[in-house]
Amino acid sequence: MRAGQGAAAHAGRAPEQVKDLSDVPSFPAIYAAALDPRSRLGGKRGKGGKGGAGGGAETLPNIAYRVRKVRIDAERARDFDHLMGGPATDLVHPGVLHVLAFPVSLALMARRDFPFPLLGLVHLRNQVLQHRPVKVGDLVDVECRVRDLRPHRKGRTFEAVSTILGEDGEIIATDVSTYLVKGGKPAAAEPSGTAPSSAASAGAVPSSVASSAESAGATGANASTSVGGRSRRDFEPPQPTGRWVLGADTGRRYGAVSGDVNPIHLSAVTAKAFGFPSAIAHGMYTASRAFTEARVDLSKPLRWDVTFDAPVTLPGSVLVAFEDDPSAGTARCVGWKPARGEKGPRRCFEVEVTTLGR
Repeated sequence: MRAGQGAAAHAGRAPEQVKDLSDVPSFPAIYAAALDPRSRLGGKRGKGGKGGAGGGAETLPNIAYRVRKVRIDAERARDFDHLMGGPATDLVHPGVLHVLAFPVSLALMARRDFPFPLLGLVHLRNQVLQHRPVKVGDLVDVECRVRDLRPHRKGRTFEAVSTILGEDGEIIATDVSTYLVKGGKPAAAEPSGTAPSSAASAGAVPSSVASSAESAGATGANASTSVGGRSRRDFEPPQPTGRWVLGADTGRRYGAVSGDVNPIHLSAVTAKAFGFPSAIAHGMYTASRAFTEARVDLSKPLRWDVTFDAPVTLPGSVLVAFEDDPSAGTARCVGWKPARGEKGPRRCFEVEVTTLGR
């Protein structure tokens, strides 16, 4: 698959602009920009109308950010593997690819013409489609764009798409993050939890901020029990196969490796400044740890699907259950908070990894 395929899917739109960045943006600079009051002037955000989920005909910017020749850092890849509880290998964990592209995607969403405040998005789902293995030390290009703004019964959703390309323009992996902009008039035509578009599932290149609904991202607003499209009452927990005990420093440790120093993940003090009673784990930390513990064969193409449902508070613990289906080539993990008092069990996240081309 080559770069540029799928660009014609957005017929009727002006040609997409591509802005080349000299380097991967820094997280502190992005969060500083997001906190700038000028970046939250709702009536002046976007080209199609007022900002926010209820403000008219919002339009996503028709621009992609690109960073060329980004090297997969061996030290970061090693530290990421170890943080997730696995051995360091020459093959790169797809979570490293997400971390590599995430600041480029956030920088795009921190633009003054982006129609929604960055600090307010809820990460509902994530999907990585990886076509071939990536090795430590490889040089890749990173392209990020946003697409598919649509109504949702809790506001609006859109996709942030990051594409990892080889030096010859070959698409190595596509990372699709689905975000919810909460608020505004509910849209009955769009059920909560709508699946990613077929183009995303196919990994086509189109013409995270929030960290997750599971961690409410950089939102400052927690996800509701059904924000991911599934009611808490419907959850019947399976027999647990393990328990993760997460220390208060979990967010700081992930931040040190990933670079994502969002205050809501670092400590109770910094989280409270943004309206959280305690720090919460990065959503992609829980997703990446589940991926590692599923013992996926990184030498083969794969699809990694994640759905976030509820925060994982720090310090704290979460029950997990892993289930393999060798005939389908899938490994599945669900993580949840056990019942406590009158509160029933609550699903926090669900991860499924499918090995392709077996």
